[in-house]
Amino acid sequence: MKKACMIILVVLLIGISFPVKAETRGSVGIATREELERIAENPGGDYYLAADIDLGGEPWTPIPFSGTLDGKEHTIGNLTVETTGAETRQTYDGNTVYYETSFAGLFSTVTDANIHDLNLLNAKILIDTDLNCFTGAIAGYASASVFKDCRVMTRSKLTITSKCAGISGMVGFAENCVMDQCTVEAELSFIDTNQDTRCEEFLGGVYASGYSEVKNCSVFTRGYAEIYGYAHNGGIVGMYKIARGVTVRGMLAIRDSSVDAEIRFFEVVPDKRAYCEPLLGENRGFDCFLSHNTVLHFDYTYDDTAKPERPELCESPSYQKVVAQQPCTEWGYTTYTCEHCGYSYRDDYTLPQHTYEAERTEPTCTKDGQAVYTCIYCGDQYTEKLPATGHVPGEWTVTKEPEKGTEGQEEILCTVCGTVLDTRLIPALMEEPEPTAAAEPVIVSITAIELQETAIELQTGESAALHISIEPYDAPLDMMRFESSDPSVASVDYEGHIKGLYPGTAVIHAYTSDGVEATCSVIVTAAPKEEKHGLFSWLRCG
Repeated sequence: MKKACMIILVVLLIGISFPVKAETRGSVGIATREELERIAENPGGDYYLAADIDLGGEPWTPIPFSGTLDGKEHTIGNLTVETTGAETRQTYDGNTVYYETSFAGLFSTVTDANIHDLNLLNAKILIDTDLNCFTGAIAGYASASVFKDCRVMTRSKLTITSKCAGISGMVGFAENCVMDQCTVEAELSFIDTNQDTRCEEFLGGVYASGYSEVKNCSVFTRGYAEIYGYAHNGGIVGMYKIARGVTVRGMLAIRDSSVDAEIRFFEVVPDKRAYCEPLLGENRGFDCFLSHNTVLHFDYTYDDTAKPERPELCESPSYQKVVAQQPCTEWGYTTYTCEHCGYSYRDDYTLPQHTYEAERTEPTCTKDGQAVYTCIYCGDQYTEKLPATGHVPGEWTVTKEPEKGTEGQEEILCTVCGTVLDTRLIPALMEEPEPTAAAEPVIVSITAIELQETAIELQTGESAALHISIEPYDAPLDMMRFESSDPSVASVDYEGHIKGLYPGTAVIHAYTSDGVEATCSVIVTAAPKEEKHGLFSWLRCG
């Protein structure tokens, strides 16, 4: 029965998903530890959790809070608190003796606050102090605040030498608060090390001492206490006490709640009291109304002599650890089990995460590919686009050699897919003139070349012609050659016709073997679906 109840509570804490509420207008989202810490700069603000946050077990300093925190069903995991907060308040015992008190929890003190839909997983409040102190996973002290739909799993220990102290699953000392529809799984250890002072000890699953209303809550408490003083232990509340002069409207109660509790403790004091009950340890003044509650299980062990009362049943536990397979939507964890006494606990929780494998369709030069990622556990999928790679031009290759009176041809291919990207003609070979005994032929050489275009912009597939002037005007044009500095970007044929091939820049050279030269820069950009071609023209001038 005990094991079944524990499983149910753990499922409630980490295994149930809830609908996400819309953000409150003007509220501040919190998704990281740093953003959570910045609440201290404006403790009265309006906040919501935008994601699960793993605090990683790094020590957290408690901060005060007096605003609104909507957890959005997100989880703060691995909270570890080892010091009390800076502020103090007065608490009191059953005789209304007041004590200046320090507090520890996620928040040190909570005043006029509203905290709801918040999960705390593996919260460890570990305080060793000589101060009067109250601890709780959410807050060490709370006043006039509401806690609704909160889920807490905590393993906490309070070691003291002081006069008044208490430990709880949610809130240490609570005044005039409401805890509604909350789920608590708490392992609580209280250790009094001062045998010379009769301390006032308080232990409860929801709150340790004070006066507040608990309703519709599900509580699982395992309490362990070593007390040289007076014990007030309850599965839900340690002691209910309204301070003198306080007026409470209506009747505060513990109602419509369930509890599974086991408490082991010793109380060493001459005038023994040893309060320990499944719901409420001590109902001081009988002001707390108990109604429609269910005790699923309750067991307690009390001794009036000192002996170890710890979760571990052996003095020197030796733990074996087992890492649980991490579900996609739940926090993973490691189980530690003592091989001697069998005591077991969970720790080192890890954020939920999917484990994806990818199935790829590789992109081609002209077609996009994709990678489909599928979680190997739950089948969750998402798709990533893999953009087309584009053609990779090779070198010009002659496909037909020129002959006398017949032009040849050459082309550029994509080195990846083999697509023909461009072709161009090779001038026909010149007919050799018949030798004559006539006078030596007069060779007119080109002495100057001028290009009207010094820069041209083309789209891929678009053509243009160079307008050329030479001196002397009657020099043979076949003495002039054309060449592109990057034929993969822009090609040029023997007549000066330019064609854009691939986005980039190139320089077209018009030159003769005598070293006469003119140039034109070409910028090629990607073309739309329709290609446009330029007109060709030549000028001969002198």
